[in-house]
Amino acid sequence: MSSREHILSRIKKHKPQLIELPDLSVFAHEINTEKLVNDFINTSTTNASTVVNMIGQSINFDTYIPLFIAENFGDNAITYTPLNSSNKEILDFKSNHIDVFVTQPQIAVAENGCMWIHDKQMQQRIAAFASEHTLFIVDHKTIVPTMHQAYKALQINAHGYGVFIAGPSKTADIEQSLVIGAQGAVSNTVILV
Repeated sequence: MSSREHILSRIKKHKPQLIELPDLSVFAHEINTEKLVNDFINTSTTNASTVVNMIGQSINFDTYIPLFIAENFGDNAITYTPLNSSNKEILDFKSNHIDVFVTQPQIAVAENGCMWIHDKQMQQRIAAFASEHTLFIVDHKTIVPTMHQAYKALQINAHGYGVFIAGPSKTADIEQSLVIGAQGAVSNTVILV
């Protein structure tokens, strides 16, 4: 018996027992939409996001979003959004400063206030991170209780890139001083519809 065969036979002989995967049914929740919305609002606010609850209101987004941006970020705010057809050109983020990035996440998570956006919702991966402010339009019907349900609902392989975003950029140095906006958006606004 060669040394290779000897080593492999010893490994096979001392193989650990198979351990079953945990039962994830403990994470199954009965879905209470009102509680999910309230939990999402609370965790998003804790993450330093601003939440505007527009559930049940009739909104014309073609007029509401530009007015909202003008009121909150100034009349001259440069906006980038893949949502409207007039903004389909590919922007050069090296030479164009983007004030506000607007998109509609595919899914939102109540337990931590994060939202999933993929490359089709960004057009450019840098869009959500190079903008001063992010504005997410969240359909309250897309809120799930936990990350377990989020991953179960998503088709991760359907897109080339995707990311969960929870609030504006946050970082802390050695002195544990929290800095918002150092590595991404300074503010994050969620409009719940």
